[in-house]
Amino acid sequence: MTAHVPIAAEADPVHREEFRAIARELGLDPDDRWVGGYVDYEWEHLRPVLAAYGIDPADKTALEFGCNYGASGIVLARLGAQVTGVDVDSGNIRLARANVAMHGADAAMSVLHVPDTRTMPFEDAQFDLVIANSVLEYVAPEQLDAVMAEIHRVMKPGGQMLVLGTASRLAPREVHSGRWLVNYLPRAVDRLVGKDWQRGLKPWHLARTLHGRFTATAEDSWIAARSGVHGQPSAPVRLVNRLARITGRAPGWLSPNIELLLRRA
Repeated sequence: MTAHVPIAAEADPVHREEFRAIARELGLDPDDRWVGGYVDYEWEHLRPVLAAYGIDPADKTALEFGCNYGASGIVLARLGAQVTGVDVDSGNIRLARANVAMHGADAAMSVLHVPDTRTMPFEDAQFDLVIANSVLEYVAPEQLDAVMAEIHRVMKPGGQMLVLGTASRLAPREVHSGRWLVNYLPRAVDRLVGKDWQRGLKPWHLARTLHGRFTATAEDSWIAARSGVHGQPSAPVRLVNRLARITGRAPGWLSPNIELLLRRA
């Protein structure tokens, strides 16, 4: 993979200031790691994961599902893919477009506002690769099956889908909010206390929506991906990998962040 790091400091000043202005308009800090620093983060974290799973984005048509500010898609574009990003949030799309321009990826990436991703404006079998990075846990549970059916429709037969960074309902600590034990509370508690707490995605629910559409592959690559990102695997990582071997499950099902490489049936 190329060693070039697509940092925002390399961008044309006009595009950089446009990005910063839109971020502030949306109530965001443009200097925050998860805003202006998001592409750099994914450059350092997503690339080793792609390599561990043997995914080469070059010359592929790719969909970044739930693109947020476009960080993962920009990385794919820099690695040679032709990328389309979609998101249900129009504000995210505004900032993603500015982010794409800031990183000089205009020729290789476009972004679209798709308010309901159960119906996306793409042809059947259009994409070789789909990336769903930290997004499936935000899909309403009652809509997930229809969303996965639509992703299946727009992927080419044999195409790959990488699910990663997806908070799991199994984890004692919800990975995005950092709240302990909230994953184990029933939704009825939210109505009682008047708060809508974010929870992870139930792995068994995801498995039901994949059945007959996708199969998990490269299951042994999960620990290689952890090593590529973090170096020597930690004790918890080794424990998850061991439990996976004992139970016969891919370790990405048991991790606090669900991570799976899927192939379209």
